[in-house]
Amino acid sequence: MNQAVRVEILGREYFIRSNEGEERIREIADYVNQKIKEVVEGGKIVSTLNIAILVALNIADDYFRVIESQKRMKTELAAKASRIANLIDLQMG
Repeated sequence: MNQAVRVEILGREYFIRSNEGEERIREIADYVNQKIKEVVEGGKIVSTLNIAILVALNIADDYFRVIESQKRMKTELAAKASRIANLIDLQMG
């Protein structure tokens, strides 16, 4: 299982070992490369470190947006489940 997968990120070759599998590793590397492309196209950044930091910030922003969305959905689902339970109680009562 834990086979090394070769990926290229920011023009450099990396060998990644993971239990996730080759397809998942490539999907993540492609995502990172897309974020790099967005940062590079957005300005005149030449420092690899600055690119990496901005990409990390963009990915962290994506992550927090997903977490916030999940929290909102949980709250909405709980409210809907409560309304459904109340309707059922009214029908049974």
